[in-house]
Amino acid sequence: MYVPEIDFLTFDDLPDVLRLNAKSSCSWPEKVIRADLRKDSNNEITYLGAFATTAEAPLLGYAVLGREKREGLLMALFVDDLYRRRGIGRQLVSAVGDCATYLHFRRLRLKVRKSNAGAIALYTQMSFIGEKVRRGYYSNGEDAVIMSARLPLRAGALR
Repeated sequence: MYVPEIDFLTFDDLPDVLRLNAKSSCSWPEKVIRADLRKDSNNEITYLGAFATTAEAPLLGYAVLGREKREGLLMALFVDDLYRRRGIGRQLVSAVGDCATYLHFRRLRLKVRKSNAGAIALYTQMSFIGEKVRRGYYSNGEDAVIMSARLPLRAGALR
């Protein structure tokens, strides 16, 4: 397992976030990310980054925490292809869970592509439970699995 430094992302991290976002099959519009990371943004959105402890690649992955009604919402999770399967995604989800707990959310919810078996397996290991399927949720018509977990995330889920 690789242990990155997890920290909040700021506008200074924008180039690295955009670099990773461009690699994603579900990339977000640049203007959305730019607006979210501005200092004066009043969005209730938090970006967390996994940073390399050496100069090899500054930002290895990121996660985005938002709010949906009275629950935390894991809006995005992305780890650079070169650093996947090293526990970075798990550590980012754990950090998002910690932030959501700090914000007094009782649950953390997410939507994941039904075809993304790896992500579904990760979330299931971390105590997320599939609640329902939203048909045709993604722009290509793919279904989304809606999952949620009680907070704080179980310590045993962080193996």
